[in-house]
Amino acid sequence: MREELEKRVKNYRWLLIIVLLTLSWVRLFLILDVIPSPKEESFFTGAMDGLLIGFHIGLMIVLSTIIIKLKRALKDEKKMKSYYIFLTDERNILIKTKSGVPLNIINAYIFVVIGYLLQSISMYISIACIIVALYLLVQSIFLKIYYQKIM
Repeated sequence: MREELEKRVKNYRWLLIIVLLTLSWVRLFLILDVIPSPKEESFFTGAMDGLLIGFHIGLMIVLSTIIIKLKRALKDEKKMKSYYIFLTDERNILIKTKSGVPLNIINAYIFVVIGYLLQSISMYISIACIIVALYLLVQSIFLKIYYQKIM
């Protein structure tokens, strides 16, 4: 039980590092002109910058809170047992699987990054990527709420 929770903490730390590196690489590639940047500054390019940075900061905050919760649970035996039961609960696992929460978050993240990188090609492609990312997130939230009520 303890080993599995420690393994999850390690995996979440790696995921946090990957998110931070992805943001750094994308920004660095734009600064070095490896990726073509938009020709003119407009409201849309500023909004895309804000969306990318906000999405990354949001993911980092969520990952950090999960890591903190797991570390606190590892210190207390009672919390560790209850958290382990919550994580291995078959109902919660089924709800997450059916609603597609982990996969939709990953796909939305990829669409946000792609939308940011493609803003120099076409604003419409970029907007379409952002709309698809938001749709994936909203859909998984609604499906999770629906499955929690019926199961």
